[in-house]
Amino acid sequence: PFWLECRPSGPCVPKMGVSRHNAPSVAVDDAAAAAAADILAAVGALAECSSQLEHEPLKGAVGNATAQLFSHIEGRCRELVDALLLSVGGSESDEVAYDKLWTLRLMGKRSEVTRRWILEAGGMEIVARVMAAHTGHDKLQKEGTWLVYILCGVDGLAELLRRSRGCPAVQEAASWAIYELARKQRDRGQAGVTEWPQADTVIVLLLEAMRGQPGQPTRVDLLWACCSALRLLIEAHPCRGTLFVENGGAEATLEALRAGQAAGSDASSLLVAGVQLITTLVDGNAAVAHKLRALGALDVLVTCGLRLPGKVTDETMWTLGQVGGIMAVLQVMSQAPAESDAVRSGLAAMAKLAWMPLEESLQQQFPQAAQELLNLARRMQASGDVAEKTLQCLGGILQELAPRVAPGTWQVADDTVAMLIEAVGPSSDALVAQAAVVSLGHIAARSPAWRKPMQRALGSICQRMRITETTEEDIARTAKHQKNLFWASAVIAGLPTVLEEMRSQSTSPQVQDAAISAIVDILEDHADGPTREEGGIDPKDVPGAISIVASAMRAHGMHVRLQWTGCHALGLLHQALPPTTEMQPEALDGVLAALKRHPGQYTVCRGACQALRAFLEPRGGRECSATSAAVVALRSRDVAAALRRLLDDFSSSDKELLEDAFYVLGLVDGLPAVLRVLHASETSCYGLRSAGLKSLFELVRTFPDLLSQHQVAQEVHAVASAIAKEVSTADVAAAAAAGLPLPPAGIGVVGPGGAASAEGI
Repeated sequence: PFWLECRPSGPCVPKMGVSRHNAPSVAVDDAAAAAAADILAAVGALAECSSQLEHEPLKGAVGNATAQLFSHIEGRCRELVDALLLSVGGSESDEVAYDKLWTLRLMGKRSEVTRRWILEAGGMEIVARVMAAHTGHDKLQKEGTWLVYILCGVDGLAELLRRSRGCPAVQEAASWAIYELARKQRDRGQAGVTEWPQADTVIVLLLEAMRGQPGQPTRVDLLWACCSALRLLIEAHPCRGTLFVENGGAEATLEALRAGQAAGSDASSLLVAGVQLITTLVDGNAAVAHKLRALGALDVLVTCGLRLPGKVTDETMWTLGQVGGIMAVLQVMSQAPAESDAVRSGLAAMAKLAWMPLEESLQQQFPQAAQELLNLARRMQASGDVAEKTLQCLGGILQELAPRVAPGTWQVADDTVAMLIEAVGPSSDALVAQAAVVSLGHIAARSPAWRKPMQRALGSICQRMRITETTEEDIARTAKHQKNLFWASAVIAGLPTVLEEMRSQSTSPQVQDAAISAIVDILEDHADGPTREEGGIDPKDVPGAISIVASAMRAHGMHVRLQWTGCHALGLLHQALPPTTEMQPEALDGVLAALKRHPGQYTVCRGACQALRAFLEPRGGRECSATSAAVVALRSRDVAAALRRLLDDFSSSDKELLEDAFYVLGLVDGLPAVLRVLHASETSCYGLRSAGLKSLFELVRTFPDLLSQHQVAQEVHAVASAIAKEVSTADVAAAAAAGLPLPPAGIGVVGPGGAASAEGI
């Protein structure tokens, strides 16, 4: 994390364990060290021999001698541990006490029996007492903390926090140890802190440490450590934030920030950690944000926003916006220099906030915020990151307000739309124009009344549609931008605008792909009823769209992405036709041609199966003659053979592709064809079997006549029962192998057999 870069170097930076390379120690020459290693090797060899000798009396004699030797070594080691524990922490110097803790930690780290000896001798109490007696020695504090962790794990750190009430230095060391442990487990991808059973207890103890004892001076470093550790604990499990706030955590965090502000520049790390903790608390939690506002958090966060530099300001502004809304961010920006980090960070935060679902009290700021942002936009150049973010803010605010404001009734809205239209023009750079186009599209989608005045932007939008790239890198970079241009033009002026552009640039796969992707987005956004009034597609334009998409697929048959998106679009367009309209032959030709050209391309096969299923599924929720005609057409093209091959090639793919393939196969070749594939499948083909059984259910539910023949119904029951029996047998075997209790007869288990359980099918 960026804020770690702000940490001062030196003894206050915690490390897990402390190296002895630079610590003062008794000099041991190389010869003595080699002799000690040689003796240990001899002892190891003797232990090995005593276990392998076969002949008496040598075996007994060596065994007894070895046992006596080990007993003597064990006794002397325990005497040493006891002596170290009894003597540590007296009137000795910090360095001597540190050496003793270091020795105990190293022995405990390598030896389980040593850990038991230390605990039996009251090691936890002794270590806490020694740390409290040498608070000025940072390395000793760390050494003692990690010794406690080696002895008792996270429970030991919690106990150390308990024992160190009133001793800030020890509390700080324990807090940093918790932070380091949680961070390392998170960075290594371990469950770790997410599953700590002691987490709730640790949170309460850290909160106590933040509050301190009556009469004690504020320790900025302790507050920094506590905020850092608490952030990771709550970030890993957001529900813990509720516990923290219920116990007064919000108040304590704000007090910590106020203490950091009072301490001046030396406390910037505390301010960062405190703001990050608040960010974690309010993320997706409106109740906590409301409470923080009631506690006066806005004033505290505004001060932080003006004082913290660089990337830190990004997070501060985001937190400020979540707690106080866009106007709180604008307040900080108004007090900052025009080119400062606060202005750039504030715009970045508002550009995200304006498009988020915010609570009503924060949305009420939008009219005033729109006026101020419009004034800011007028003072800017028509390029650059600042201009892009400002237009994104204005677009997000206006798409929320526009449904309640008609054109010509509010000057701010009229001026904002005019500015967005102008920003699409040739004088703006690509990113600024994209921000304006996306904003216009969303406003038009939510507010049909604004589409007519926005048509003034169509000329500039079409000009940008015709800007194509030649290199693969440039095409990939601009593909999303071009799709947004087509999408916005369709929302503003209808599908014919997109279709006309596709006709005029029929030789450009980049243009065709962007246009088809835009059509898919519009249809998916209005899957329940894509009407023109709702920003969808007018049904009368659908047949023409099918023809043009199919033509694009024929012209660019080797363009894999276009074939995939084209199949998807044809399926969605077919579903947008009136219920009684039959499938257009060119739609089927386009899908089957894509499947034939790219039989091994997963994305194309998935798109083709989606389209074929869409051709067959009843429109309007019931079977009709159009569905029957589609089945006949697919049978005449021998689609069943291609589907069986596809099920074999992609048997381990995701269930969606397999379900669609089974669904089409069941209608084209009958339910027995589906049953034959399932019957021949391996027991380990869980995904294939699950997809097949689900498709059978969907088919029979939609077309109940498929089970009109008694023999077919019996075959379905027989195959499903056989699969269930195999799964149950596998579950029982897995449970027995894991030593789990066997389930009652006929019932699957969830456990080691997880994926093979009956519930998974």
